[in-house]
Order: sequence, then structure tokens, then C-alpha cells
Amino acid sequence: MITGSSFSGQALSGIISATETAYLHKKTKTMANQTIKVTGIVIKETKTKENDKIITVLTKELGVIGIYVKGAMRLKNKFHSATGLFTYSEFVLFESRSSELYQLNEATVKHIFHRLSTNVEYLALAMYMSELVCEVTVPDDMNNEILRLFLNMLHMLTTQKWSVSLCKAAFEMRLLSDTGYRPNLVGCKRCGKYETDMFFFDNENGEIICGQCAKSYDKGYYIAEMPTIMALRYLAYADLEKMFTFNITGAFRYQLCRICEKYLLEHTRYDYKTLDFYKSVHIEEKLF
Repeated sequence: MITGSSFSGQALSGIISATETAYLHKKTKTMANQTIKVTGIVIKETKTKENDKIITVLTKELGVIGIYVKGAMRLKNKFHSATGLFTYSEFVLFESRSSELYQLNEATVKHIFHRLSTNVEYLALAMYMSELVCEVTVPDDMNNEILRLFLNMLHMLTTQKWSVSLCKAAFEMRLLSDTGYRPNLVGCKRCGKYETDMFFFDNENGEIICGQCAKSYDKGYYIAEMPTIMALRYLAYADLEKMFTFNITGAFRYQLCRICEKYLLEHTRYDYKTLDFYKSVHIEEKLF
């Protein structure tokens, strides 16, 4: 059944405000270079030289960017903590004239999701979410919204306010909805019925059809009972602050998770290696 949640968003008030909006990045001349100030979360890191690395950061100002960090692999380096994987930080960058990578000038930690490093299942889901963000094309005006989604989902995951499988499904559906693939869940695509005991989800077209209109269905149609449809509507349509105010359990959660994953794979057509890793460590949750 679907139940209420006590999550109010206040727990993240020190991380990112619900009313915070994307602002134009500030540029100031420093000698021959220009600096840019951005905030974002490190979603990938790649070691280059012995102590250097390239970090991929999801920012609210510029979307996904790459930053070259010198010496960050050394524990005593001043950038070590701020550039760690899944650390939310503020960065001051140099624009490079010879590379697409930014150069790091300053970095300040805003929040670290410590529990990700102690739970392999949490870490696997965070890695999958990161790969999704890197592969899905995000409109420039949605960068801040996607960052807020990512941060809030990590919060729901690491505080165990939602199950791991529900966090995964919610991120998949909301990311698609915010990047041009929002399904039409208002009513049956044939008769327009808004509410009934049984619907089927049309995976290819992102529509629903009621049990009365669906005389037969193929492998692209998935059963979605009314509580599942209500959850899908929350994920696709609700304001981000309100999206986290429900829960769903049992067979309805199973339906939701299957639909969200199938819908994402159908419309991104990409082989996510991190999804395979997630499934290899995911602990199946009891339906009841």
C-alpha cells in the first residue's frame, strides 16, 4: 500500500535549498585566466598520474563537467576531501584554453555521504545513478533540478527513508521525466479513464491503458494496479519536494520497479555496466 512519509526536506537544508535556483556563474580575471565558481557532487573519479586525477562533477550551473585535480590522491593534499567520490562541494575553477577539462583552484566541502562507503549496495546504486546522469542528455535549464534530485535521492537512500529498490525506481522515472521522456499517465489512452483497479503500462509509448480497453497485451505492456499508477504519477508529475512524501510496498513496489527500469532501458537504449553490478549485489526485498 501507499503510505505517507515524514520526510520534509529539512534534513537537506544545509545541502541544497528547495527554493534555490540556478544562477549565472561568476567570472573574475585572475592573471591571464578566468575563474568560475560552481557547486556540485563528484560522481566519478579517474586516476591519471601517480597522484593526479580527473573528477566528473554534476553541477547546478554547468551540468556534468570534468575537472583535472593535481595531487588529489595524496591524503594530505588540500583537495583530497573535497574531490572525493560522492562529495558535495563548492569549486573555483580555471577555464583551460587547451583542454575541455577545468583546472581546480579552490574547493570547499559542503556535505559527504559517508554511509555510501560502508554499504556496497548503496554504493552500487549511486554508481548506477551517476552513469545515468552521464549518459542522459540534460537540458541546460534542468541542471539544478537534476542535481537536487541526485542529492535528495542519496539522502533518502543513506537515511533509509526509502528502500534501495524504491530509490532506484524513483530516480529512473524522474530523471527520464525531467529530460524529455515524461510518460502520459493521466488516463487510459483509449477511453481516458483516470482510475480503475487495473491498468497496463505501454512501455514503448509511455502510456497507460485500462483493463477494460486492453483486450490483449504483448511483452511491451506491464501490469500496473491502481496503487502503482498513483506512485508513477507522483514520480512523474509531483514537485520535487512532494515527490518524497509517499511510500509503496509489496507487490505494488515490484510492479513500479519493473516498469521504471524497463521504461528507462527502452528509451535510452544503452548497456549500463553499473546496472549489472548493482544487480549482482542487490539484496531482494520481501514483497510482504
